[in-house]
Amino acid sequence: MRTPMQAAVLFALSSMTLVGGLIAPPARAVETASLVFMDGNVLTMDDKRTVAHAVAISGNSIVAVGSNQDVQPYIGTGTKVVHLYGKTLMPGFIDAHIHPIQGAENLGKCSADDVAQPITAIATKVIKECLSKEKNPSPSAWIEVINVNPSNFVASTADLDKISAKRPVVLFGTDGHTAWINSVALKLSKINDATPNPSGGQIERDAQGHATGFLKDDAQEFVTAVMPKLPLAQRIALSIKALDLIRSKGITSVQDAWTGAPEMEVYEALEKSNQLRMRVRATLRSSIIDDEAEYQRLAAIRAHFEGHPLIRADAVKIFSDGVIEYPTQTAAMIAPYLDGKGNPTTNYGGRYFKTETLNNYVTRLDKDGFTVHVHSIGDYTTHAALDAFQLAKDNNGANDNRHQITHLQVIDPSDYPRFAALNVYADMQLYWANPEEYSIEAVQPYIAPELFNHMYPAGSLKKAGATIAGASDWPVDAAPGNPMPNTPLSAIQAAVTRQNTNHDSKYFGQVLNPDERVDLDTMLAAYTINAAKALKQEKTTGSIEVGKRADLVVLGRNPLTTAPDKLAEIPVQTTVFDGAILYQFNAGAVAH
Repeated sequence: MRTPMQAAVLFALSSMTLVGGLIAPPARAVETASLVFMDGNVLTMDDKRTVAHAVAISGNSIVAVGSNQDVQPYIGTGTKVVHLYGKTLMPGFIDAHIHPIQGAENLGKCSADDVAQPITAIATKVIKECLSKEKNPSPSAWIEVINVNPSNFVASTADLDKISAKRPVVLFGTDGHTAWINSVALKLSKINDATPNPSGGQIERDAQGHATGFLKDDAQEFVTAVMPKLPLAQRIALSIKALDLIRSKGITSVQDAWTGAPEMEVYEALEKSNQLRMRVRATLRSSIIDDEAEYQRLAAIRAHFEGHPLIRADAVKIFSDGVIEYPTQTAAMIAPYLDGKGNPTTNYGGRYFKTETLNNYVTRLDKDGFTVHVHSIGDYTTHAALDAFQLAKDNNGANDNRHQITHLQVIDPSDYPRFAALNVYADMQLYWANPEEYSIEAVQPYIAPELFNHMYPAGSLKKAGATIAGASDWPVDAAPGNPMPNTPLSAIQAAVTRQNTNHDSKYFGQVLNPDERVDLDTMLAAYTINAAKALKQEKTTGSIEVGKRADLVVLGRNPLTTAPDKLAEIPVQTTVFDGAILYQFNAGAVAH
């Protein structure tokens, strides 16, 4: 009897077609290649899932895919030949929801390491490890701590005042949706008991109506608006480091899922100085407002980047709700959250929009040709987003905008088939689809069993015909000892097995909702050709085919013959972007 893991490997192998000759023979005299890979397993990820052995590259484009013999005519005196010796060559991975610039700015900051711990432990860590390293800090300098694990975490302004009662203190949750501030920061942020909640966030208040210092979602902007900004030169330097880190995971294209002027400024500067070396599709920051000036602003940004070789800005991000984990619970739900004992509460999460406004907004963006990228954790907002996409289609007609809903932690089953029907991509972070404290203790007691039992419903979506695009949401989960744990290969393993493989976890070996597993081919496609389709760049990337850009990754082992619970251990040996080797294992980033 085959185990699920053996079946996954056999399915993946059966879906591939071996090639014995050149996939696309040259119609004219061949040109000399600048780079050739030979003696490998080439998983092309084309429609036939062809497996080749060699690839020839001229400049930034693929000119031949086939056998070792097929690429020999392309080898000249100036050709760099790389013998793979059985290693696997694939299309470069594409991360369809990531925050590179935010991740860059987090590098080197004081970190709570995404470890579940009380405020007292964090306060001790900050005082001992971070403040002791400061050199002549200003008496008014901010004390910022990132990567706080928000699951079951509680802290008040008084707790943070114990870190410092004179300097502003802010703790940011690793989920990107939570912050806690002390009394000084509360005052600097101009938050008081009368301050209204922003349209996309919440200021937590106690029973007497006093602000507690706990800020959810867009309420964090009260704080970030008054915090000092890093100078452009420093942001650029940090971003170069972050992009090197991202490339070391085999990633060659990204969709930055929340870009405003500061992020676009960095990307443009990097592109002009030839230091970007990454394809970037920006999803522009916006609020759900039906306003002509906002539509014109977005159109102007898109127009500015038209024709840029590496940057596109033709997508818009919508935050429709928050997160589901206790105690934040701002993900918008159809049924109210439970109190932990099975009883319904009055909390339905953060419904950060009026239905009419959302519908008008999506319909207009759809008419203007934007891809709409919706953050949705709860089943209520996913249903509302699909309704909005349906209305846009009814009003504007069918098009190829390829809208996306990201995260998709819980979905009403009636909505599964609507993704395929509306050509809406399921942009999922399946690295999280395994049992851990954040997915068990902070969620299971607070939502209905039928929702929890299909949490991160990749299998159900796949069966209903949806296209899954792979994503990380980095720098979520980052920690100093492991700055990017949520890699494509780690997510692929989690999606295929749904199993906790962390020996230090009390959930080690356990499986989360095995019915929601997906096969290996689905996940390899999610990080290659299907992510390319989501980003509207499948004509140039996402598969290894003649005429496409040479964005490639060399893996130390073949995913098709690797045990599913060992996929995350496959080393990335080499990353190639636009025909240039930019990363090599043990050598790190390669100057070019």
